[in-house]
Amino acid sequence: MRNENQRANYLVKNTIIFTIGNIATKFISFFLVPLYTNVLSTSEYGIIDLVTTICSFLAPIIILNIGESVMRFCLDREADHAKIVSIGILIYMCSLVIGLFIIPINSIFPKISKFSFYIYFYTLTCAGSQLFLCYLRGKELLAHYTMGGVIQTLTLICLNIIFLLKLHMGISGYFLAMIISSLISMLYAIFVGKIWKLLPILPFDKKLFFQMVKYSAVLIPNTFMWWIMNASDRIMVTIIVDVAANGIYAISYKLPTLVSTFTTIFNQAWSYSAIKEEGAKDETEFNNRVLNTLISITMLMGIGILTIAKPFLKLYVTPAYYEAWKYIPFLTAGCVYLALGTFLATSYTVHKDSFGYLFSAVLGAIFNIVFNLILIPNFKVYGAAIATCVSYIAVFVFRSVHTRKYIKYKVITREFCVGSFLMLNSGLFMFLDSDTGQILQVLLLFITIILYTRAWLPIVKKFLKLNR
Repeated sequence: MRNENQRANYLVKNTIIFTIGNIATKFISFFLVPLYTNVLSTSEYGIIDLVTTICSFLAPIIILNIGESVMRFCLDREADHAKIVSIGILIYMCSLVIGLFIIPINSIFPKISKFSFYIYFYTLTCAGSQLFLCYLRGKELLAHYTMGGVIQTLTLICLNIIFLLKLHMGISGYFLAMIISSLISMLYAIFVGKIWKLLPILPFDKKLFFQMVKYSAVLIPNTFMWWIMNASDRIMVTIIVDVAANGIYAISYKLPTLVSTFTTIFNQAWSYSAIKEEGAKDETEFNNRVLNTLISITMLMGIGILTIAKPFLKLYVTPAYYEAWKYIPFLTAGCVYLALGTFLATSYTVHKDSFGYLFSAVLGAIFNIVFNLILIPNFKVYGAAIATCVSYIAVFVFRSVHTRKYIKYKVITREFCVGSFLMLNSGLFMFLDSDTGQILQVLLLFITIILYTRAWLPIVKKFLKLNR
């Protein structure tokens, strides 16, 4: 069993690597939004959001989510990487043909019919990029995995400038930039992972094939359920309200998803630690210490986002999009609780329990659909934001109970209760549309920073120590 310092160094080191990549892929993309909102109308941005949402749903499904299997099975001690990646390649090759059905299906829908070819190529390049980058993660080539994200984002920035600002290609230019950048990222992963060396051999293991497909196939309905939670509200807003309202609602997601971005970074690193810690004598205690720190950090981030949301949006977007702040309190709260639920779900990854992912996602999807149907007709975009918040909390509650068969997590702690109370008040202060409300939010943020000093200060010291 590794000592506490070795554990912390391993976790922090991996977190730093994933942070570099995600800063490139997430945060730089985040700051591209002012470009989009200045070049594209709310209706055009609404269409883009709708199409990218559809592609994000299709990409993992069309390749049976095999990237997740490739990553997880490669992490096993006795893993045969050549056999594992060959199965992923075989399934991806089949998806190139099966994916052709996307074109006639999308042609049925008037709003997106003229983008059918873009949807096909965007979906397949995203799927390929996901698969081969997952292989790099499975081999623990984390620096190369990170560089793949950096390359993709830098390419995307350059192409956006050319296609949107120079050539004024509008929606078509946006999708063309996404397709090319995903393709370049995929080719990079193939090259640095030396996957091209395996192509003439392609060793096939029938037993391993069914094991991998069984694991990943269960994640397909899980992906579908998550798509429902993340996308059904946007589709319903488009249908019930209008496409411009969806464009504004899409912008309201940008700040809250910074919490998700942070926890995605952390959980990517944490999954490696959790797998290595499986069976350790103090596994439960170690997991709970990490969870308690994560609760403090995510609550602090949530309150920080609520504090800066309104002044930031004034600088970040054009006036037509400013009203997006109204939906941020609900989405931020939902993202904070979902972040904690995502941490708990690491137990499913460790034990290859893809059914646990599925059950929790089904529950969240049911809540999301029901509340969307009830609330959107009556409360418009507010209804969508509330439905998303409720469904994320439902997933968190389910996982906090269901994962106890693996780890007895202590969720209802002082940090959790205090943070939830402060975040609720910060959200309420946002609706005091005056300087008083903003001042109260700032004071609340300072109180939160002080209360959670024991959580964030050791992390800062550890990062500084490792970067000397």
